[in-house]
Amino acid sequence: MHDVRRVKKTSKPSADRQAMLREVASACAIARVRLLSRVMTSVFDEEFRPLGLVSSQQTLLGLILRLGEATRAEIGRAGHIDRTTLTRNLKVLIDAGWVEEVAGHARGRLRPLRLSKAGEDLYFSSIPAWRAAQARAAKLFGPAALDAIKTVADKFMSA
Repeated sequence: MHDVRRVKKTSKPSADRQAMLREVASACAIARVRLLSRVMTSVFDEEFRPLGLVSSQQTLLGLILRLGEATRAEIGRAGHIDRTTLTRNLKVLIDAGWVEEVAGHARGRLRPLRLSKAGEDLYFSSIPAWRAAQARAAKLFGPAALDAIKTVADKFMSA
């Protein structure tokens, strides 16, 4: 016999709670930004898939390439990436041979990283896919929306 458990149906939220729910649903910035992020990520991931990349890897490769040699902390600060996420993502890139520790440049416990030749080649070979994704994003969101996203993000990229 199947163990069928009855779930007690919750009552309808009070009028005050319904009003709060409507307020959040109509104005929540984080819900909208996360939605846009998921949609944008799927567009770019689809274009990068034939290269064996996902968008987070491609953007991290580009960040490291722009920084040159950088410690994990410097990469995290520059990309506003928390330590756990950065560690997890870097492990994949290092294991794939796309990022390497800079031999002989350790500063105490800090070991600078850089793109390997394979990582640099992969990054530059991903540019046509990036261009295709950019074009799809422009068509999907519209040029004005992409300009607005760039303007807001640029404030954090230079911080």
